[in-house]
Amino acid sequence: MASFRILTHPQHGTRAVKIGWSWPAFFFGMFWALYKRMWLLAGSLFGFIVLSSVFIPATMEGQLISNVLFLGLNLTISFKGNQWYASLLETQGYQEQAQVSARNPDDALAVHANSHKASADDTRHHEQGGAHSQDQDPWGDQRERKDGRGDRVEKDERDDDDKGDGGSGGKGGGNATGTFIG
Repeated sequence: MASFRILTHPQHGTRAVKIGWSWPAFFFGMFWALYKRMWLLAGSLFGFIVLSSVFIPATMEGQLISNVLFLGLNLTISFKGNQWYASLLETQGYQEQAQVSARNPDDALAVHANSHKASADDTRHHEQGGAHSQDQDPWGDQRERKDGRGDRVEKDERDDDDKGDGGSGGKGGGNATGTFIG
């Protein structure tokens, strides 16, 4: 699992930027910078390539020097690239909201969205009186609920419906409109 910084912008949405090493930056340096729209970095890399081909002689020693310089440059970009990218986004108006652990940027955004939704639900639940709402007793057992038609359903009827036969509320059902992440 990797750590990601979650950055949001009022008009451009939310982005997840990995913290630490970047394999794409290591292998694709200048192209990675172009993809991330880091024009100054891409231009610097292109200039370094041109200057090294002009000033480093085409001998075995020159090739060794060139390889060592490019390796050092790729290592630097790999270690610092994501940090530079996050800084660039912050200069464009993005603000860091959180840091989350996830497998990839899409999962990081999903984790952040779910945690943000959960905290909003907790706040709403607290504002409505917590466990002392009209549908629950003080121990948290739900006594009755509304079915899809707005009618009250007693606990015994609900227990008969949720036998795990694949219905939407049973053990084998699940959320038909949600997305499984995990």
